Amino acid sequence: MTAVASSAIHSPASQTAAFHVRFLSQNRPGPRMGMGHYERLLIRSLVGSGAVGDGWRFDIRFAGRRPRGAGAGELEADLVGAAFEGYSPGRLASLPWPAARAAATLLHRQPPPDLYHSLALDYPAPGNRPSVYTIHDLPPARFPDEGTLPRWARRAAGAARAILTPSEFAKREMVELLCLPPERVHVVPNGYERDVFHPDVVPADVQTLTARGIHGPFLLYSGGATCRKNVRALLDAWTRLAPQHPDLSLVLVGPAGPLGTLAAGANAPRVAVAGYLERDLLPRILKAATALVYPSVYEGFGLPPLEAMALGVPVVAVRAGAVPEVVGDCAVLAESGAADSLAAAIQTLLGDSALAAGLSRRGPARAGGFSWEAHASQVLDVYREAAGT
Repeated sequence: MTAVASSAIHSPASQTAAFHVRFLSQNRPGPRMGMGHYERLLIRSLVGSGAVGDGWRFDIRFAGRRPRGAGAGELEADLVGAAFEGYSPGRLASLPWPAARAAATLLHRQPPPDLYHSLALDYPAPGNRPSVYTIHDLPPARFPDEGTLPRWARRAAGAARAILTPSEFAKREMVELLCLPPERVHVVPNGYERDVFHPDVVPADVQTLTARGIHGPFLLYSGGATCRKNVRALLDAWTRLAPQHPDLSLVLVGPAGPLGTLAAGANAPRVAVAGYLERDLLPRILKAATALVYPSVYEGFGLPPLEAMALGVPVVAVRAGAVPEVVGDCAVLAESGAADSLAAAIQTLLGDSALAAGLSRRGPARAGGFSWEAHASQVLDVYREAAGT
């Protein structure tokens, strides 16, 4: 795990300087998945850090219209002021950079904050104040099924005072693909919800598991269904292993439709598609798993392996992307995302009870090195530097 890459030396005065920070979000409020989940935890950590008591102000603008039926409890408005811009987020991506930035600046002209923090590369920060971007990774640049980057992505990132990213792997992606100076990219590892994922979580009981189609011991995958998630290779690996482990099944957690289609196409035995799990249920079902299997070959961080380690659940993953930075020596890593490599890594874990017990024991300590408190502290330091104190 790495510390924030910052060369600034702060004076006592700059340590206490406070600003008005405006978050810019492309995510629609409501149930939190992926980046939307990150946004909420980031804001909670900053508000909970004591920064507000020190004079910091935070608000958030959503690029879109308020969804019908969204109550205050579903929005960041319960933490900071929230507003909706009303325009279609996709429109700016096709505009030339001067026009996209001018449109964003016009929306935020009265009154502008001291600093903008864009939570997505495709939400251009206005030009009337300094800006910071959070960029977890750049899958559209590597995988055709992940969409496309805005035509002005490099210019937007280059105009920012700082880029926040959660791993050294992601930093290398920013430097290579966005042509950024390394010193402008700050590595700030994410945290996890320590009150939700911890070794004392009680595993889900048989009745709860059965209600979601889970029977007997199982391996669990949690994530999406795009190519980089590598679920097809996982299903192929499982097809090879399943005859050797007749009491074991594979459970897929995530978008039920796409994951179900992949599972049906693979014709793999004993695969249950559980769909999305409620946030309070996920740790209990994960705790009941024999292991988390995470076959993704491209991640800017890798939250599911971190959450599994925090619970004391063994992890099998791939030596690719940022996941090795997160798990350290507390996981079995396949040397590639190929099905045979994944099958060998899973079998290594299943065939060695002492190895599995050691990973369960060491995982929580490894996870304990990541926290939202540390994340918030480092983000505030980057704000100070970006604002010029």
